[in-house]
Amino acid sequence: MVYHRDEQVALLNEDLMGEHQAIVHYLTHAWTVVRQFGPHIEAIARDEMRHFKWLAQTIVALGGVPDLTPPALLPAFSGLQALDYDIDAEEEAISQYLAHQRTIAQEGVQQLLGRIVVDEKDHRRQFIHLRETWLHTNRPDPAKTVEDSNGQRFQSVVSQEYREILHLLMKSFISGHLREVGLTAEDRAIEAMQHLSWMAEAMADQGGQPCLSLPTRSIDAGAMTAYQELQRWARDNMAPLVPVIERLIAHEQYHRRVVHGPRWTVGANAQGKWDDHGYLESR
Repeated sequence: MVYHRDEQVALLNEDLMGEHQAIVHYLTHAWTVVRQFGPHIEAIARDEMRHFKWLAQTIVALGGVPDLTPPALLPAFSGLQALDYDIDAEEEAISQYLAHQRTIAQEGVQQLLGRIVVDEKDHRRQFIHLRETWLHTNRPDPAKTVEDSNGQRFQSVVSQEYREILHLLMKSFISGHLREVGLTAEDRAIEAMQHLSWMAEAMADQGGQPCLSLPTRSIDAGAMTAYQELQRWARDNMAPLVPVIERLIAHEQYHRRVVHGPRWTVGANAQGKWDDHGYLESR
């Protein structure tokens, strides 16, 4: 087990760099060789952006500095090669997160990594489905290419914007973080919006009319029950929705542990102090 904060930060920076690489490559694939799946892959990339943020904030909370080094560029892929790469990337990410979860001796970080693994497993499922769809549909015509001079103009702007993004992200992580491990209230609100979107779209697919109204029972008493009831219905009536609901339930379980369990912050364990070994410890 890794107890020292510097060693924990080093492992989390490995995870952070993996998320950075995934974001860059997934967006590139969505914009180019698998454009017909663009919105779907962009949604996956947004998940990775959130993971990136959580990891960077956790690194700062542990007294470290996020490593925002741009990832190495990959050679051009065909559509099928891109999807194969994306599946492999998710497999590697899952293995690395699970290894780090077993290694880092800090309960709050362990829970966060487990929470991220929930998403990565669903990303793998989605990429496998996209690959199967690719094999059974007609390929689109290759995108037109621009002249070299125009391409360089575009690339110059892209590179400057990318640099500015990394600069602003680092500034945000270092100066704006509340120094809590894991998800903030803002993160949970964004995730709730994502859940609402998934369910509203599924409801509309069934011919229903989503209504944004307050629940008739308390959230604590009714939310999990409602998810489980929908899960049971979907198993018999809408099987493709089941993995999405399972993911949503796992998110909700994580939120409950965070909200009702100890709040891990820098400089505090269950007694309100860092211990002599320099890591957080629950009792």
